[in-house]
Amino acid sequence: MNKYYYQLIMRFLIILIVTFGYSAFYVSLAPITIYLSYFLLNLFYDAVLIRNSIGVEDMGFRFIEACVAPAAYYLLFVLVIGLKDLEWKKGLKMFLLGCLLILGMNLLRIIILVILNVEFGTNYFDLVHLILWNFVSGIYIAIVWIFLVKKFKVDKIPYYSDLKYFYEKSFLKKKKAKIKK
Repeated sequence: MNKYYYQLIMRFLIILIVTFGYSAFYVSLAPITIYLSYFLLNLFYDAVLIRNSIGVEDMGFRFIEACVAPAAYYLLFVLVIGLKDLEWKKGLKMFLLGCLLILGMNLLRIIILVILNVEFGTNYFDLVHLILWNFVSGIYIAIVWIFLVKKFKVDKIPYYSDLKYFYEKSFLKKKKAKIKK
C-alpha cells in the first residue's frame, strides 16, 4: 500500500477514535482550567474551590463543560490531523501551541467574567459572556489557526489537499484532459 494511503487511513482512524473519546478532552482539560482559574482568581480575591465550582465574594461560579471549551481543542485537533503530508512532530507542536493559546485566552475570559460579575453585577457578566461565547470565541479560534499556519509554514489546506490529490489521480481529471484535446 502506498505510504500516502496508509497515512490517510491512519489519520481518519485517529479522528474516529478521538471523536468517540471526545469526552477525554473535557476530562483532561477541566482540572487544568479549573485549578488555573482558581489560582489566578486568588491573585485578586479570596477564592474558594469546591469540586468544579469557585466561590468568590459569596458568589459561586460553576464550571460546566462549555467553560472548558473542549470543542475548541477538538476543532484544533481535527484541523491539524487533517493536514496532508504533515510530519507528526510538527503536527504535535502545532497542536500543543494551539492548546496553550486556547487555554490562555479561556483563562483570561474566565477571570474577566468573574471580575465583571463581582465588581459590576450579573448584567455585565451576562452581556460580556454572551458576546464572548457567540462571537469572539469562534473568531479567536480562526486567528489561532491562521497564526499556527503561518508560524509552522503550512502550505496545505485540511482535507481539501487530500481531495485535490484524489482528483488529480482520478479518472475525472483524465477524462477532462481528453476532452480539452
